Formats: sequence, C-alpha cells, structure tokens
Amino acid sequence: MDLSIAASVASALAIGLFYLAWQNNHVAFKRIAKLAALALMFAALFLWVEQHGPELGTCYAVVAFSLQAWGWIYFARQRIDKNIKRVTLPFVGGFAKPNAAECANTIVKVAACIGLSGVCAMLVTVVWTTTLSLSKVNQIALGIYTMPILWGAAVYWLCAENKLWRPVCILSVLSGLSYLFIYSV
Repeated sequence: MDLSIAASVASALAIGLFYLAWQNNHVAFKRIAKLAALALMFAALFLWVEQHGPELGTCYAVVAFSLQAWGWIYFARQRIDKNIKRVTLPFVGGFAKPNAAECANTIVKVAACIGLSGVCAMLVTVVWTTTLSLSKVNQIALGIYTMPILWGAAVYWLCAENKLWRPVCILSVLSGLSYLFIYSV
C-alpha cells in the first residue's frame, strides 16, 4: 500500500514538472524539469510494478499517469478560463444549414466510426491474437490491449480521410476476410 501511495505521488509530481516545464521560458529549466519528470515517471512505474507485479503494475501506471494528467489539464483550464475575455469577431458569419449530401456523409461517417471500425478492430484482433502461438491468457491480454488501439486508429483514419469510400471499403474488406478466416477454419 505504501508503494502505491509513493507511486501516485511520484507520478503526480512528474506531471506537475512537465506542466511547469511547459509554462516556463528558460531552456535550462525546461530540460532539467523534463529529465526530473521522466525520472519520477520511471520511479513511479517501478514502484507500481514492485507493488502489483509487471502486468497490473504497468496498467496501474498508465491509468494513474493519464488520470493525473487530465486532472492537471482540467484545473489549469479552469484557472485560464477565468482570465479570458471573450471577443466577438465581426467577420465570423453564422452557421449555414448543411445540404442533404453533407448530412448523408456525416451519417455514414458516424456509423462507420462507431460500428464498422469497432467490428473490424474486434475481428482483426481475434484473427491476429489466435494466430500467434501464445497461451490463452496472453492472447486475451494482447487482445484487450490492442483492440482499442486498432479501433482508435480506424476512427482516426475515417475522420481524417477526405474520401470516405477508401476507409469504408478497406475496413469492410478487412472485416469480411477476418470473418471468413475465423469461421472457415
């Protein structure tokens, strides 16, 4: 328990040092603060791993770093928003109503982002984790860690691509091939 508390404090200090390095203008201080923050992050990771083992310790470290970083961002934003004065720009016009083609494109993009990319990520994850010669526990763990990454990458591609038909076609083909591989073997 003491190691978990020390790891949480070390990771919070690391995130705070990264924030201070970002806010500061002195190059030497930035370098020292970033190196100290990295050292604290590695120390926190080591403490988490020492307390809970390599698998759970790494998971706890990732979750703790993420939650603490979002906490720092939230509180910094709250402080910054109080000092911002809103300005109305004279050249910014109102919103135009979208036409039917834009609405259809958006509906397809939302359906592809939520449904198609999720199904494709799930099927591809099942295919590639079962083809590796790992134990069942490691296959499940690998699938749990990689499926959200594949899903996020597919969603990012769908949102970033100018021509929506490319990612939709490729994700559909990948889903179909993965489905055939899983259920025909």
